[in-house]
Amino acid sequence: MNKICQLLDFDADVLLFNKDTYIVSRFKELISQNFRQKFSTKLDSTSLTVSGSFQKLCINEVNFEAEDITWQSSSEGINCQVFKVGSTDWQAGKLRIKVSTEILTTLNHMKDRQLKITVVLEFYPDNPNESESPLDDLRKMIQSA
Repeated sequence: MNKICQLLDFDADVLLFNKDTYIVSRFKELISQNFRQKFSTKLDSTSLTVSGSFQKLCINEVNFEAEDITWQSSSEGINCQVFKVGSTDWQAGKLRIKVSTEILTTLNHMKDRQLKITVVLEFYPDNPNESESPLDDLRKMIQSA
């Protein structure tokens, strides 16, 4: 996998995995839903959730609270193709997925926990020398507004 990374942060770009296609926003949404389901899975009869079990950790009798956990796909990446809005063709490469989970608690209710999930998609093109679309600068301006 090459070292040139493109963040896929424009929601209308399209991802192609074999025969399945997703717009970036929907793919991120599906990943987020999957993590949310896994974190709300009951671990035992005392109704402890995965997020609750990660909230307080103890190592060698030292207690600390976990506030943020980052998960990422393998360093080899996932084969896919990307079609960026304004481009003329699909671009082949590898996709890495990074998901940050943050456990939020209110000060008044230690039992009241919320899970914040952030999904970042990194694309490593097979041929990084391909020129980007002339509309990329315009797209970045629109996205930052």
